[in-house]
Amino acid sequence: MSRSLDARVCSWIVIVSLASLGFAFTLQYAFGVDPCLLCKYQRIPYAVAIGFGLFGMLLPLGPSSRRTVVLVCTMLFFAGTCLALYHLGVEQAWWGGSAGCTGENLSAPMTLDDINSALSTKPKARCDAVPWTLFGLSLTTLNLIWSALLTFLGFGLFFERRIWRERRFGGRY
Repeated sequence: MSRSLDARVCSWIVIVSLASLGFAFTLQYAFGVDPCLLCKYQRIPYAVAIGFGLFGMLLPLGPSSRRTVVLVCTMLFFAGTCLALYHLGVEQAWWGGSAGCTGENLSAPMTLDDINSALSTKPKARCDAVPWTLFGLSLTTLNLIWSALLTFLGFGLFFERRIWRERRFGGRY
């Protein structure tokens, strides 16, 4: 069965999103790079894009409906870009992050049991720390670049008229 070009666009959204999450989970579980709270939030747009991409890929939709799916996924990638930019700002100390992201509230009084418990548990990953780099770029920076690239590609595909033409009478475009 030959797949239409608009369905293949949705397939690529699924593949790219799965690869992005696969990279993040490989770093976390195979190499021990613990994600911070904002890193975990940055995975959400990819996971939701997988769902929408599968929806557009597997259901018998017309090109205009699949075009809407691509727009929704593009907006998800844009949200991921904005979140990565915010995270980069926290990481580079351009602005502050939340207390849950950059450390616990140390002004609250602690009992001896609280201190012992804190010392015996592994500390949470901080959003303002860089746990891993590639070519001098933090994971946050790489995700910012990747999300922005996917956003621009998504908008480019959304406005590419050849993909979204209605096919009539079984003809090819």
